[in-house]
Amino acid sequence: MTCSARRLAAARGDLEAIQALLGAALAPQGIAVTVHQRRECLLLRLQCPTAVAAAIVLTLLARELISWPSYAHSNILITAYQDSKERWQEVLDLTHPHELQRLAKGGHLRQNLALPRKEEFGIPVQPLSPRDWQVIAAGFGLSLLLLASEQVTFLLSPLITLVHEMGHAVMAWLFGYAAVPAFDFRYGGGVTLHGDRAGGIVLLIYTGLLALAYFYRHHRLTLACLGVLTLLYTLVAFTPVHEMLFVAMGHGFELIFAVIFLYRALSGWGCRYPIERPLYSMVGFFIVFFNMRFAWQLQFNPVFREMYLMGKGGMDHDFVRLARDFFHTDLATVVGFYGFFVVLTPAIAFLLYRYRQLMVYLFVRLFIFEGESHRRRRQTGRR
Repeated sequence: MTCSARRLAAARGDLEAIQALLGAALAPQGIAVTVHQRRECLLLRLQCPTAVAAAIVLTLLARELISWPSYAHSNILITAYQDSKERWQEVLDLTHPHELQRLAKGGHLRQNLALPRKEEFGIPVQPLSPRDWQVIAAGFGLSLLLLASEQVTFLLSPLITLVHEMGHAVMAWLFGYAAVPAFDFRYGGGVTLHGDRAGGIVLLIYTGLLALAYFYRHHRLTLACLGVLTLLYTLVAFTPVHEMLFVAMGHGFELIFAVIFLYRALSGWGCRYPIERPLYSMVGFFIVFFNMRFAWQLQFNPVFREMYLMGKGGMDHDFVRLARDFFHTDLATVVGFYGFFVVLTPAIAFLLYRYRQLMVYLFVRLFIFEGESHRRRRQTGRR
């Protein structure tokens, strides 16, 4: 098989071709490569005859990877061993080809855990680059221009309505209620209707948790996290807390989506073209400013507040229900807390971006990394 044909096979996920190509790339360093996969993650086990810096290995791998037409995996988890001892571990994100280009030229990979450019309290952090500041500024300015036009705001409001009703529907399904989000063409906005709780949906969720526990039965940390998650889910699902979450997560989902958009703008995660980052920033800031204006009007505009208190179609709005039925306080207090979370939304996106390397590490340790003792047991069992 020629080198170009082998790269085409590797791009389709052929493990034999991947091992041959990456093994050839690391052969000058005398490093033996073993390749496995787990879902969308490619696992590379390196056996190094001597201590080899992670930067050298990553550069050699990047120079080979940039020659591939595409990637069948989203991440590569690289674990280097010397004398049967683990020396270092790295994660390459294949959804950022431009970062691989930079690494291949000898630069630092932005997701590189072994070569953090800065640390806080021993945690590697990702500072904002000049390009990141440009993306933020562009999105910030464009969102204000959109909000200044009532016509454009009206055109974009269905997006917020859709996200809002999706939040209600997701919470309903999560706790066993079949729900359908829809636009309310009679009174405006949206509405999410659901029936009585279906025990089969709850049973399906517990079955999924049990299946995850079985799949990760050799991962003690993952099992502990799943146990805590199951306990919290049980406490919430069978108390009035789940009803409160159903009401609150309409507006909550709006802020969650704003965080996702702002994070993608900062990180470029999943972006194919450079123009996508300022567009994500624009939409994220638009959702933040839209909700900021909504909270301000509800707090300080008596006419707007009275119209909100009237409800629509015989139904009370979310904040009215939260204040009356769950928190037993006045509307101003609930809206004040919501305004605080709206202001906090860009800061949350920034923190997620700043500590993204820690998040990747925790995700790998919980859901991808396989302990050395369990790996040896599996290899012994195969023999």
